[in-house]
Amino acid sequence: MEPLNQDDFSAMEDQLKQCVEKDRRYWKVNDVKCDAIYTAKTYEEFADRVAAAHLNPLHKEDYKKKCARKWNQYATEDNKVDE
Repeated sequence: MEPLNQDDFSAMEDQLKQCVEKDRRYWKVNDVKCDAIYTAKTYEEFADRVAAAHLNPLHKEDYKKKCARKWNQYATEDNKVDE
């Protein structure tokens, strides 16, 4: 049997990372399912909760970020066309 080389270790490490991430997502969705079984009032609500299980909640810092661009840059006074 041949000894493992560096490429083999890299491939095994990548595979391990993928498996750990897949397992983490599985248990996160499973926890949401177990909670939603008892608290969801309809199947649609249950399905929506399970579908959104991978999302992370927003934090206070996320609300503080301001966009420098205006919503409608063509409607501002600076960009009006002279008629």
